Amino acid sequence: MAASRQALLLVPTLGLVYVASQFYRATNAVIAPDLMRELHLSSDAMGMLTGAFFFAFALAQIPVGVLLDRYGPRRTNMGLLLVAAAGALVFAGSTSVEGLIAGRILLGIGSSGVLMGSIMIFARWFPPDRLASAISVMVAVGAGGIILATWPLALAVQAIGWRSTFVGAAIVTACLVPLLVFLVRDGPPGWQPAGGRTEPLGAILRGLPRVWRIPPIKYFFAVHLTTLSAVLTVLGLWGGPYLADVHGLDAVGRGRILLAMSIASIAGNLSYGPLDRIFDTRKRLVLCGGSVTICVLSTLALLQAPPLWAATLLFMALAFGGSITIILQTHSRGLLPDNMAGRGLTVLNMSTMLGVALGQTMSGVIVGAFPAVDGAYPEAAYRCVFAYLACVLVLGLLAYTRVADVRPSDQRLKTAAR
Repeated sequence: MAASRQALLLVPTLGLVYVASQFYRATNAVIAPDLMRELHLSSDAMGMLTGAFFFAFALAQIPVGVLLDRYGPRRTNMGLLLVAAAGALVFAGSTSVEGLIAGRILLGIGSSGVLMGSIMIFARWFPPDRLASAISVMVAVGAGGIILATWPLALAVQAIGWRSTFVGAAIVTACLVPLLVFLVRDGPPGWQPAGGRTEPLGAILRGLPRVWRIPPIKYFFAVHLTTLSAVLTVLGLWGGPYLADVHGLDAVGRGRILLAMSIASIAGNLSYGPLDRIFDTRKRLVLCGGSVTICVLSTLALLQAPPLWAATLLFMALAFGGSITIILQTHSRGLLPDNMAGRGLTVLNMSTMLGVALGQTMSGVIVGAFPAVDGAYPEAAYRCVFAYLACVLVLGLLAYTRVADVRPSDQRLKTAAR
């Protein structure tokens, strides 16, 4: 009973830690106009600056996967949170684009182990058919970070400026470390790694190539490359400038729309979690959610000058439909052996964040191809970004159709047979 209570406590605890990662990845949508104005940044530079977080996040995945398998999720993330706090301070004190990029790189590295580490912990504490629900609730709690990066961030920036806001964020991030120290354990009482002990570091490193030889991994890699990018390129970067340039909203107005989008994302995460048990499928949920996302992006690309209420509803539908990453991660985890879970999941998470980085960088190039008038880009620039994201997601889902489903009922039978 005590172990069961501790397992349930892990969900909100790791969710609170995940708040920091979600906050930092989404902040630029609100502060982008301020950064571009204060530091005279072009759209290309803004795309590169925002993408730096995700490039660093992606490139950190292989070493983070090794650390997760060797030292465990708890200790790994204790160190990474301190890196994130340092990154927030560097970002707050920077007066050049190079300094801002350096801060974003540290933030990306510091945020890179929370989700995959949490999935590893939950896979040890919860039965397989409850894994998606546990992760979805944790991600819903963590999505509070995206909410904080919308209207509340806009209010904070308006009151004390973006630099002081990031100093405060650094302090809060460092204060999350004690939560891991006192409330989180890598496994339930009596849990031991497969084989009774943790693999030596050399064996873990030699096992990295084996991850790529898992048959469906390349198809998972392709779809992970495209799913989150479709949402975060809008929510985390161009949603704010689009609302400013096309609909004339100020920072607080933009923050309110992005807040609605974040709430829709939370609703999507909470909805998808239990649906894999109800419909006994993960693959079909991903395909349905991805198809909704493609339809929304296509509508945004084709619809000229939509009224603000329509744009708001479409943004919310995009966030809800695109909340398929957790089901996709759960599907992936079902095909990975426990002793390679850290490396396998982080390889796929590297694909996810690399896709976001590429999406944000390419979208900056697309927007920059259109001349700005009085500092505002034309609506056509943003419509081209929406079309680009839709086309890329189509390619990812086509690759994903090659993967076999992993049904929760099958995993229950395997667990019962052990």
